[in-house]
Amino acid sequence: MKLLTLPRAFSRRISTGKVIDNVCGWPKPDYGPMEVQRSELMNGIRVAAAKPMGSYMAACTIMFQAGSRYEIDDQIGATHFLRAISSCTGCAYTAFAKNRHLQQNGASLTCTSDRQSISYTLRCPPTVYPELKYYLLDAATRCCFLNWEIDDRRALIREDLHRIPPEQRLMDILQSVMWCGPLSNSMFCVEERIDSMTADALDCFVKTNFRTDCCSVASVGVPFEETLKLAEKIEARRERPAPRCHMLSCARKGFEYYDLGRCSDTYIALGVPGCGTCDITNLLKHAIIAAACGVGPLAMGQHSTDNTPQPPLGMMVGGDPHTFYKAFNISYAETGIFGIVAKSRASVARMVTQGAAEFLANVGELNFKQIDIGKKRLKVNMCLNDNNCVNSSESLALQLANSVQLDNCACTLGLIESISNDEICCTARRLSHLSPCTAVAVVGDIGEVPHDQFLVHRI
Repeated sequence: MKLLTLPRAFSRRISTGKVIDNVCGWPKPDYGPMEVQRSELMNGIRVAAAKPMGSYMAACTIMFQAGSRYEIDDQIGATHFLRAISSCTGCAYTAFAKNRHLQQNGASLTCTSDRQSISYTLRCPPTVYPELKYYLLDAATRCCFLNWEIDDRRALIREDLHRIPPEQRLMDILQSVMWCGPLSNSMFCVEERIDSMTADALDCFVKTNFRTDCCSVASVGVPFEETLKLAEKIEARRERPAPRCHMLSCARKGFEYYDLGRCSDTYIALGVPGCGTCDITNLLKHAIIAAACGVGPLAMGQHSTDNTPQPPLGMMVGGDPHTFYKAFNISYAETGIFGIVAKSRASVARMVTQGAAEFLANVGELNFKQIDIGKKRLKVNMCLNDNNCVNSSESLALQLANSVQLDNCACTLGLIESISNDEICCTARRLSHLSPCTAVAVVGDIGEVPHDQFLVHRI
């Protein structure tokens, strides 16, 4: 599950290194500051290419704003199938030929999706990109949806439903109960829909939502001209399509659970309405608040007990190594979720849930010192996660989709510093006032967790 969160969403800096040679006449990297070239085609496709400071690997992403929120009627579960069949036969290449050739060249082709978008990313050495880019184009825009391949993937999708980690299942349930509308659609195809999914339904979803005005193409370590040529091959027509109708989702409070049996480890998530990606400054405020609350323990050794808790959330754990808390912020185009996730043993799940609810209700009491620490944590986390070409490419495509321009990590760090602590405190107090609208999701021993109405009275 790829979600719109910071630091992964809006700031990546290209890793330093040295290109092996200069095949195909491509210019050698100059090791200067990262440059990003942008353009927009007449049909609405947005294109960007980051000039690296030197890298052994390149990445190119084709992203469509066509996540699970756009599934309707018989298309429910389509994005899960699209992820599963992304390696299947296309109009130009068979699945065997693509996968074998990619492996022989040390490359990979991945497909990830969330409720907002779906991304196809090619990762390969820069020298073989001119040849392998057609595999990316084949997977993203020219899949055949052969019935026998879809039937083969049904068993894989059933296995996916059984392999969902508890925390990922928890977040999927929370977002389903949080929204009334398209954002309540799950990222996974439910068991009842697996056998009824057809090639016609998938083809209809793709033709309806894989639109040029909802498409962005971004690359890292690939010349801008090559990226532009790839974007031009996605759609030959130059006309921009008519605007797509958007169905908005309304926030609601509720309680939903998934039972893992008695005495099982219990995961609890509490969320309130957050912010969308349309306002980058507001998004950064929410990210700073989440970092100021603490985003989980800092590992200091090889074992789960070798960690240092990040205050103030980390101090709520006490001496229990089996319990943890962390704050999170998830953003979509126009809205989002801010909340707290907790994990504990079943015997103390009630106390942990009450503590998380009370903390969320009082998040507006963060002081300036804690906010300054949150800014530092966010900056460090951004720099630590700034050297992956795939993440950088997907981040750049996401920036294009949201009309955001952050060419390098320094731009984002400066933007964080420019936000005053007073503004962040006001945002935190607004989140506190939304606590009566808290949505609750539980995965684990549901008998040990208090109901949402009890939590509201506690707050």
